[in-house]
Amino acid sequence: MHACLFVLSLVSGPIPGVSGEVVSFPSVHRAAMVQHESDLRIPVSTVDQSGDAELYGTVFGFLPYWVNQAWLQYDLISVLAVFCVEMGAEGTITNSHGFPAAFAAAMDQAHAHDAIVVITVTNFSQGSIHSILTTGRTAAISTLTDLVNSTEVDGVCIDFENVQASDSDSLVTFMEDLRAALPAAHLSICTPVVDWAGAFNYSELSETCDALMMMCYAFAGYWSTTAGPNAPLTGWGSTPESSSNMAWALCDYVRYAPEVHEKLVVGLPYYGHEWQTETPYPHSAVIPGSCSTYFYTTLSDRASAYGSLWDEESQTPWYSYNSSGWRQGWYDSGQSLGLKYEMVTMAGMQGIGIWALGYDGSNTELWDQLEESFGTPAGNDMMTDNLENTCTLYGPSSYWHPYTEGGQYHTFFYTGSISSGPDVNWIKWNFDIPDSSGNYFLDVYIPPTGEADVTYHILHSGGEDSVTVNQISFSEQWVSLGGPYNASTELEVRAGDNTGAGSQRIAVDAVRFTQSTGTESMSEQLQQSFSVSSSPSRFFTVCSAGGGQLVILDLSGRLLLRRSMQPGDSWTWNGNAPAGVYFIGLFGNGGFSSRRVVLVR
Repeated sequence: MHACLFVLSLVSGPIPGVSGEVVSFPSVHRAAMVQHESDLRIPVSTVDQSGDAELYGTVFGFLPYWVNQAWLQYDLISVLAVFCVEMGAEGTITNSHGFPAAFAAAMDQAHAHDAIVVITVTNFSQGSIHSILTTGRTAAISTLTDLVNSTEVDGVCIDFENVQASDSDSLVTFMEDLRAALPAAHLSICTPVVDWAGAFNYSELSETCDALMMMCYAFAGYWSTTAGPNAPLTGWGSTPESSSNMAWALCDYVRYAPEVHEKLVVGLPYYGHEWQTETPYPHSAVIPGSCSTYFYTTLSDRASAYGSLWDEESQTPWYSYNSSGWRQGWYDSGQSLGLKYEMVTMAGMQGIGIWALGYDGSNTELWDQLEESFGTPAGNDMMTDNLENTCTLYGPSSYWHPYTEGGQYHTFFYTGSISSGPDVNWIKWNFDIPDSSGNYFLDVYIPPTGEADVTYHILHSGGEDSVTVNQISFSEQWVSLGGPYNASTELEVRAGDNTGAGSQRIAVDAVRFTQSTGTESMSEQLQQSFSVSSSPSRFFTVCSAGGGQLVILDLSGRLLLRRSMQPGDSWTWNGNAPAGVYFIGLFGNGGFSSRRVVLVR
């Protein structure tokens, strides 16, 4: 069906994106080194708080030389990244910051708990990085090889920031040469939250590296004109298409490197900022030069003292107080980090990173959240979302646009339709099926902003079925794709941009699957016999003329409740769940029908 999908004939091509502001961020690692450049290089003292947790996913923690004492729970660390030694333009180490002696105890403890230890190698100068990657490459590879072979580290984390676009190929070659020189070592590379320069070829780097450590913590800082979170999960841009949050940044990685999931480690902050502000409200303008950077310990203590607030837009905590003028502090807590961890695990990414270990002092909240999020295997949510590794975008990446409002897990993509010819852009959903011998109903979620009549092709063991959906009519609804479909061979759904009408927006998000023992197709009788009424959006009464199995699903497709309904039954759900969007569904007569409800408080 898609024999010519890679033909890049864009004469009638997909519509351009309505872009938000483009924001380029300074190096957080460099700023921290400048802030702590006068700190004494004394041995890092660490206290083992370990339990016996087993990790399901990578936890990649940076331990900086300026953290003189840290309480580390080593059983919750997969990779200990000692930070750092500096590399000069000629490929030699110019400052070791006490390595390895200053980190000896921490490295021993990490190894005792089966963690990998890597040394972080830094350079933040565009010109110096160019020299390292070109004329100094042989010397640099030799230096790094000696560094690994002569110390207790298991590998290297390359932290070269401010790489120019013309050095993109040289950076790939450098990492390939480093891999050849250290075939058994753990190699990782720090990558920007958004690569505006086009210097990091994620696809090729992921072939060589064990991890791409995405520095997802530079959305606010001393350069900001308004106070706000340095790692917002969502929002904080002028439009839902702004490059202003973690959700957008993950979409950006996925669209340019669909295969990056198993190598991507999403670095998150254990620090934040406080500003003098003009008002006590979010998005307040700041007094220039008033930004102070604090560790989690300080910010959480101040939030407790002044009253912790929650920003719904960014899903992060903050506080505000008046002391000779307004001041605001923004940071991440266990609650906000837990939401970010959920997005990472839902998407099937390798894991998360921590900047930086020791910033939480002797507090245990953030360790507890790590254990809660990564101490058990990720559950199957019976859905393939646009961020997951079982969802793949095809066609020119620049014609897929991230949108971070109104979709499942806060994100979806859109592209433009074309009126003729083979599909230029198309999307494929596969599924992590728990029982490959089972039969499944499929539903597609139609996010907002879609305009086109989109045909979804369901490929299954019995052949291929097609369902065309008008995206305007079913915006923000789950729509049945029919079934049940047998999954004994690979089950997948595809949709392309050739709709027969040009320049219409096609929005794509998630497809969910629900196992059924029935064999009949979806019936109109089921839809007509199933009703949901609210009173007043806090209690929902469900009526079923034909009976069946009632389910309540959250916005991600997770099952919250299941109960049997006899013919003619009615039942009231008391809304005992957080406020938000839910789906009340009914299985019956071999089909499935659902109603979208909004629960308020």
